[in-house]
Amino acid sequence: MQKRGSSLTDLARNEARFIALLYRRMTRVLDRELTPLGLGHGRYVYLFGLYNKDGLSQQALADRAGADKAAATRALSRLEADGFITRRRDDCDRRITRVFLSQKGRDIQTKLVAAGEVSIAELNSYLDADQTDQFRSLLETACGPILD
Repeated sequence: MQKRGSSLTDLARNEARFIALLYRRMTRVLDRELTPLGLGHGRYVYLFGLYNKDGLSQQALADRAGADKAAATRALSRLEADGFITRRRDDCDRRITRVFLSQKGRDIQTKLVAAGEVSIAELNSYLDADQTDQFRSLLETACGPILD
């Protein structure tokens, strides 16, 4: 009797492949929606981190994005060069660099939210409302302590 679920050796039908395919589909949609704004999906997450709490440290943004320090620094440098953010040293602890939205960064928030909604709608386009709720719940459970 075969065990329920996929096998790592079944490359066509295992969870890792499905997650990778969904990720690629979402990033393609996000990139399509963000290109007119001069952004890509890799920088999108940092702006959302600042929409939730402006003035976070670079490290806190990297942690929220699930990125290493070098990747976060590259993304933030590009956002700063493009005028979406500013960075400055913390007044109390000069070792910490704080990141703030510029006016240009604040001005595109509505468009970024819309791009995210299009991406999520595309992700859920093959699901009905109940399946969408179940899918979200399963993803949340599967992420476990990653979300904390």
